Amino acid sequence: MESAVGHVQTEIDPRDVALMKLHDMLAARGAPKAGSFTSLDENQKREYFRVAKQRSRMNERAAIAIPATSGNIRQALADAALMILATGAPGADQVRKVLETIFAQRPGVPMSIETRAKRGKMRPKLIARSEP
Repeated sequence: MESAVGHVQTEIDPRDVALMKLHDMLAARGAPKAGSFTSLDENQKREYFRVAKQRSRMNERAAIAIPATSGNIRQALADAALMILATGAPGADQVRKVLETIFAQRPGVPMSIETRAKRGKMRPKLIARSEP
């Protein structure tokens, strides 16, 4: 006695073939391509991010307007404080007081910061890029 299960042969409908082909194409579209980010190992990802950050910094330096990110705002304020401290402009006492408060456990640090600023060893970062 022969069972009907597994012995039935039918022709494959051309529409089924087309649907399978479409399915395979859609699945391949979502798959990572050779050399894509998801196929990189840890060292390659690290290198990718290093190059991306370098490119981002170059683009930022070449930009006409500096974006108002919190990092850039903090850097601009640091540049202003550095220039005030280096030139002894009004407000230098307040900058010294803030440095003394922050570095209370290391009393020589505020003086060395001021000395380095006056000698040009510590330079503002953003002000040079924003001047025409």
